[in-house]
Amino acid sequence: MLEQGLVAEVESLRQRGYGRHLVSMQGLVYKEIWEALEGEIPMEEAIYKLKRDTRHFAKRQLTWFRREPEAVWLNWEDYAGEEEMLTQILSLCRERGIRS
Repeated sequence: MLEQGLVAEVESLRQRGYGRHLVSMQGLVYKEIWEALEGEIPMEEAIYKLKRDTRHFAKRQLTWFRREPEAVWLNWEDYAGEEEMLTQILSLCRERGIRS
C-alpha cells in the first residue's frame, strides 16, 4: 500500500477538500495516514497502526470465511494465470447454479 502511493493519495484527497469526517476516510489505513499528515501522530506510528489493524481485519475475515460452508478456497499458485483461475471460478459458479 505504502509503496503504491498511499500517503500521496491521502494527501491529494486532503488537498482537494475531502474531510476526515467522510465515511470513506474512516476506512482501514486512511484514518491512520490522515492523522500522521495532520501531525497528530508520527508517520512511524501511523504505519505501525495500519499494519496492525490490517492484520487484525484479515484475521477476522478468515475466521468469518472458515465458518461459511459454501466458501471455496483457491490458491493463486495452483493456476497458470488469471484466465485459468477465472475459468475455474466460473465453472464453480455454474456447478452451484450461481451463473449459467
